[in-house]
Amino acid sequence: MRKKGQAMLSVKGIFQNGVARPSEPVEERNGQPVIITFLDEESAKEMSAVDNEAWNTLTRLLEDCAMETGIADLAHQHDHYLYGKPKKA
Repeated sequence: MRKKGQAMLSVKGIFQNGVARPSEPVEERNGQPVIITFLDEESAKEMSAVDNEAWNTLTRLLEDCAMETGIADLAHQHDHYLYGKPKKA
C-alpha cells in the first residue's frame, strides 16, 4: 500500500554486484518495496531516446508558454497567491 500522497515512481539505474543503483537521487523511499525490470541494451537505448525527445518537447512547450509575472517567489508561494493562504517561511 502506498503512503498517502506518494505516487509510484520509475527510476533508471544499473544493477551491479547484486545491488540496484539508481542513476538519480531518490528521496524519501527508504525501505519501500520495488519491482526491478531488466532491459536489454536496445530497449534501454530506445527508452532513452523517447525520454530525451519527450523532455525536449516539454522544455520547448514550457519555454513557449513562459511569462514574466514579476513575482520572484511564485513557485514557492503559489498557495498564497492562488488561495490567499499565509506565506510559507
